[in-house]
Amino acid sequence: MISKYLTFFFYFTTKKYNSNRGFALFMVMVLGTVGTVATAALLARSSNLGNNVETSITIGQQNLSVAETAKVNLQALLIEHNQLLEYNLDDWEKYLTSSNMSEKSREFNHNLRLCKKEANWKNTKERILELAQHKTIDVPMGKFSLLDFQKVDRNEILATIKTQNTEEKQSQYEIDISFSDNYLSKSVPVLWLIGEQQIDGIGNAKVNGNLWANDCSFPVEKTNLMEVDGYQAKYTAIKMPDLPDLEAIKERLPENHYFPSTAEEQKIQDQEDKISLKLPRLEDKPTKKEGEKNVYEYFINNLEDIDSLIVNSDFKNESIIVLYVVGDINISEIVHKCESSNPCSPENLMIVAYEEAKMCLQFDNLSAFIVAPHYKLGIKNNNPNQESAKFTGSIWTNKLLTTGDCGSEEVEFSEAWEWGDLPNEFQSLHPTPKLIQVNLKESIQSDISTEH
Repeated sequence: MISKYLTFFFYFTTKKYNSNRGFALFMVMVLGTVGTVATAALLARSSNLGNNVETSITIGQQNLSVAETAKVNLQALLIEHNQLLEYNLDDWEKYLTSSNMSEKSREFNHNLRLCKKEANWKNTKERILELAQHKTIDVPMGKFSLLDFQKVDRNEILATIKTQNTEEKQSQYEIDISFSDNYLSKSVPVLWLIGEQQIDGIGNAKVNGNLWANDCSFPVEKTNLMEVDGYQAKYTAIKMPDLPDLEAIKERLPENHYFPSTAEEQKIQDQEDKISLKLPRLEDKPTKKEGEKNVYEYFINNLEDIDSLIVNSDFKNESIIVLYVVGDINISEIVHKCESSNPCSPENLMIVAYEEAKMCLQFDNLSAFIVAPHYKLGIKNNNPNQESAKFTGSIWTNKLLTTGDCGSEEVEFSEAWEWGDLPNEFQSLHPTPKLIQVNLKESIQSDISTEH
């Protein structure tokens, strides 16, 4: 348009003023002015376009920043309360607001609230409900809400969030969440205390491993961990698996695998002596197989005082000895013996105790797996030449006694194995899943508009 006007103007003025010699200078000035105006117009248009592009980029960056913040918030929540990974979004709200507390609802609330003070629990509950009810949550540079939280694979969840920046422009993003449905890959806790009223803790006992406590009265912060960076004492909502069916076990055991036997009962009554046991005996036959190992099982029924118990897990090659115990038991000396030069493996001596009673054990060194969920269990050192009794393996019990005639705090506990090494019947735990990775995916929807 401008070029046509210039051509017409040049033709008209040239024809009218062709006799004027100063006309050339006049024309240069006119053309320069018009050219300047045209250039300015083009630059202005270009600048507006650039501003629009820059504004679009800024809006996109703001939404992305809000999405990143939302991802971090969600990740922190799932790390602290990883049981949420087991439930969909509707369940979060249903179980937290239900007036009719079903067993599922009670379990959900108990595990989330585990050992939290009332004020902290209230904040946690509100935080989860805001997400479950798709409420808008304020963050720097904008807001976000959780739209969806769906399991798409056994170990993968896809969450959808909606973001809104300071310009009130909205976008949607997907967050890919991966997790392990069984985080029991680390070492078995050396101590697992499931009973109530554990306010006294375990005194000065040394713990070279992880400690789990189910009751919030246990002072986890006072646990004498020998490697603070490597191990931890913590509360857990995980439930101990059920014990093997004792009646079914007793039915398949030979009569001479019962203690006390009829003869031993008469001897104890007549002489009031403590009994001494060496297991397995030469005449004993394995009661089952565990892989390549022979398993020797024995039932100890209300045999309160045992002077000594010597267990040889290298009997006729490597073997497993299992003692099923009912009633109070006090063993003045318990020895896990190995004929080989290798240290005795704790998985080769297992003590499973039923009912509610007391177990008192004395030793200098013992490798074993002890499961006594209803027992109060105490340990004492019977070697005057060492400072403390040394236990290697894992003890799952109601309460550890560290004072009195049954127990002492002069004990050192060391863990020694992984979950996969446990007998199958004690691997049937139902742990909450562990969060592995959270990744923010590209925007899947945006209403950002760009002017052209």
